[in-house]
Amino acid sequence: MSILISREHKGTDMMQRRICILALSLGLVTLLIAGRLIQLQVVEHDRWFFAARAMQERIVEILPRRGTIYDRNGFPLAFDVKALAIAVDSFNMTNPETIVTILSEELGRTREELRSLIYRQSYFTWIDRSVDLARAKAIERRAREARAHGLIFIDTWKRRYPEGALASNLIGFVGMDRHGLAGLEKTFDDVLSGTPTTVRILRGADGRTYHSETLHEGTPGEDLTLTIDARLQFICEEAITSGVARFKANAGFFILLDPRNGDILAMAQDQRFDLNRFWESTEDERRNLAISFLFEPGSTFKAISGLAALDHGVISPTSMLDGNTGIRVAGHTLHNAEFRSHGTVTFRRTISHSINTAMVRVAQRLGEEDLHHALISLGFGKETGIELPGEERGILRDLDEWSGLSLAMLSFGQEIAVTGIQLALGMAVIANGGLLPVPRIVQSIGERADDPAMPRRVTSPESAAAMSDMLRTVIESGTGTWADLPGFYIAGKTGTAQKAFPGRGYVAGKYTSLFAGFFPADEPAFLALVVLDEVMTTPVWGGVTSGSIFREAAARLVRFERIPPVAKR
Repeated sequence: MSILISREHKGTDMMQRRICILALSLGLVTLLIAGRLIQLQVVEHDRWFFAARAMQERIVEILPRRGTIYDRNGFPLAFDVKALAIAVDSFNMTNPETIVTILSEELGRTREELRSLIYRQSYFTWIDRSVDLARAKAIERRAREARAHGLIFIDTWKRRYPEGALASNLIGFVGMDRHGLAGLEKTFDDVLSGTPTTVRILRGADGRTYHSETLHEGTPGEDLTLTIDARLQFICEEAITSGVARFKANAGFFILLDPRNGDILAMAQDQRFDLNRFWESTEDERRNLAISFLFEPGSTFKAISGLAALDHGVISPTSMLDGNTGIRVAGHTLHNAEFRSHGTVTFRRTISHSINTAMVRVAQRLGEEDLHHALISLGFGKETGIELPGEERGILRDLDEWSGLSLAMLSFGQEIAVTGIQLALGMAVIANGGLLPVPRIVQSIGERADDPAMPRRVTSPESAAAMSDMLRTVIESGTGTWADLPGFYIAGKTGTAQKAFPGRGYVAGKYTSLFAGFFPADEPAFLALVVLDEVMTTPVWGGVTSGSIFREAAARLVRFERIPPVAKR
């Protein structure tokens, strides 16, 4: 009996120990769970809250519609079309290599580049901020059919240039971030860009967007209306392109402006590129030659230095001058073109036949200080302020840096470097009765008109009229007969400038060939400047080469603008 009691007692003790162990184990597990919950919900709350939120929520900025760029007649030159931006969520992505293949085939980008983006550890990585709507839809469809999740598609805009290369060096382009990188797109980026819309996007683990909420409503960009006329731009581009090819020049450009108010009507060059595929162009092709190409103006500058002499009263159209070749200046002998002597000539003939030696004698009457001051007043040696990036200021040395040769050389366009826009404006002073216009390329911003600045008087009306009349004789019987247009009064000046290179001086066979003219000469509506760099045909004279290009373009311009011919005297 005692044995049975002992065994029952032992069984009870064992049961109690097991219950205690089980209770202790359960207690420990409960404590561990409670501790982990406290760690997750209290200690690490913020960490896991933001991690979970990041898996579901993304704050993104959606860029607004960029402003449209119009020509002066309301023709669109750059505008936005609807597109989709594409991003990737690498944490919720499936079939990544399939995604790489689809994007590479559709976007034309390398697999290596795409892998570096797709495998980046992030819930949101941009792939492309602006994809054509049709192409983006094709990517979305192919990814869905392949059960490749993780791509994010967001409504946005894409820049379009309907005329491709027309005025490309002027308009410029935007980058992947939709900000301007060149031309007017860059200068007026703040105006054109607008402000972005901020959106909160909620997504599931399958990559689908379940909810989006606008946190801040953006504003679209403002439109630009230019002074450029797309039809005139096309005419000038055709003229300069065919001219460069015909005369085998390195490059060429054509500026057309209204001399009365400085409005740029066309700014054309042979080197252009498709704005819709700007990344395929070179830096040289994107350069705007009219504002960045520096050159010595040669004999075209005789109209400028001659205007200064007229305005200071040291010369008149009928003044007599020695036009024989070979004039000694500061120990050097200066000659006329082809070493030709012209005998005693009037100032009018000096201009019409571009006689260097007679022009030197005109400058000697004027003097260094008055010539330098006149050139500064006419805008040389400084930027014109045109609304384009990359403008060069040109080279006009300070008076105390002039040598004994400078006055003579400047009289016929050497020892000075100008841009096309500077020279065109200088010639516009003659066409505009002595008033220097301020160049303008933007007519209005949004609803706000950008009125032209008042021109500044730099010479007397009488001096400008006298030079204008002499420039008619250049066309009628002088070096510019190739630029003559039957039935119309044309005034202009030719130039053929030998090119100088650092350390080499003036190099034989290297020339800049120019022609600047305005018409109708009595009431000018157009002023044109044609510049060719290194013509390879013969003769290289600016009157023959650039003058011919001017005439062909002018013949189309007067018909286009319905300018009636006149009976010439």
